[in-house]
Amino acid sequence: MNFNFSMGQNPQGQYPPQQGQYPPQGQYPPQQGQYPPQGQYPPQGFYPPQQGQYPPNPCEQQPPTFSFGFGQQPPQGQYPPPPFGQAPPQFQPQQQGTSQPNPHYGRKLPHMVKQSQKVGKDTHYYSTHFDQLEQSSVLKNEFHTPEVDKITVFYTENIVVGIECHYKALGKDSVATITNKGSCQGYVQSQTIALEFGENFTEISGRAGDSIDRLLIKTSRGKTLEVGGQGGQPFQNLLPWGHPNIVSIGGSTREYLDSLYVLHK
Repeated sequence: MNFNFSMGQNPQGQYPPQQGQYPPQGQYPPQQGQYPPQGQYPPQGFYPPQQGQYPPNPCEQQPPTFSFGFGQQPPQGQYPPPPFGQAPPQFQPQQQGTSQPNPHYGRKLPHMVKQSQKVGKDTHYYSTHFDQLEQSSVLKNEFHTPEVDKITVFYTENIVVGIECHYKALGKDSVATITNKGSCQGYVQSQTIALEFGENFTEISGRAGDSIDRLLIKTSRGKTLEVGGQGGQPFQNLLPWGHPNIVSIGGSTREYLDSLYVLHK
């Protein structure tokens, strides 16, 4: 609606409209009974909207249906999950780490040094192989071959967890102390057996299967260390007759001491 009068002018009957003319007939708001205007939203007779329109009628809305049968996996991300009773896929951890035997066992040895049999199992996945003489630059660089004069064994009531050796050499009371111990976090104890002047180790025996279950260590003066459990099978003395000197210990660990051998001369 346009008005062409200047400021201060107000022609009678134009603005505001005379009583009863505002709003003009047919404009907004419509006369009583015309809201919403005929033919506008929502269309007469079409509410609630047809299926697929918005908003849907919550009382008539149906839950989604699924066409897969019992035992079939629904599409990824689809809900609900598979029917009750279907087992989840079995977890299959990746096997990593080594499954090879200890690479230090059977190597070429220094003059007069001999190697015992190997007991236990060193081909487990995640095995950590060791040979104290081969892996220690201190021992390898010593002019006179070091010898073990003290052994500490770590163990639980059922199994052997690790071993520690103290080395001496000619003219040196202490060259190195080397520990090889599994990752067992349980109640681990330790015992030590040490040599005196003129004393030798005479026996290292015990029981073994997948790990070293039990160790028995004896000296020429009758000292004895015996720890561990009763699992596995018995193995005989790793040391030959004649009071040899132990120059290295080798084997493997994971959670426990899994394998063991001795170098001696």
